[in-house]
Amino acid sequence: MTFPQVYETYYKNVFNMVYMRLLNRDDAEDVVQEIFIHAYSAWDSYNQEKGSVLTWLYAIAKNTLINYMRKNKSFSQPFSIDDVVEPGIEDKELAALTDDNAHDAYLILRQLKDSDRELLTMRYTMNMSYREIAEEIGSNEKAVGKRMERLVSKCQTIAEKINL
Repeated sequence: MTFPQVYETYYKNVFNMVYMRLLNRDDAEDVVQEIFIHAYSAWDSYNQEKGSVLTWLYAIAKNTLINYMRKNKSFSQPFSIDDVVEPGIEDKELAALTDDNAHDAYLILRQLKDSDRELLTMRYTMNMSYREIAEEIGSNEKAVGKRMERLVSKCQTIAEKINL
């Protein structure tokens, strides 16, 4: 696979992963650009025996996000239910969402801790198995499965509280 093929194949996955963490389209685009610059620079050192391209990109994305979030500390704080606003000038990200599902997901994701958004990202955006997630976070499959179960339940509770 050539790097342009990697970009074409995985851009959407990486963008969605970053957006789920930052919840800001402009910032996500900037970070994704930085991720692919890093990936392009390191492409010659990619070893498929150590993992899939997606896993490799995830590692680059995670490190780039950590650096970005350290520089911009406002991204590490979850919002409370009281912070939820209706579409409008107050929240341009929310106003830009025209799909009802995306709108609802945004409202829920805003209220989760970054570590919870990261777990959801690994499972549902990067399509990682529980085993792969466990390896990434230094846990075991059963613990990841239980944590995911609690996290999905938490999302359902948030949705109920904000009448979604």
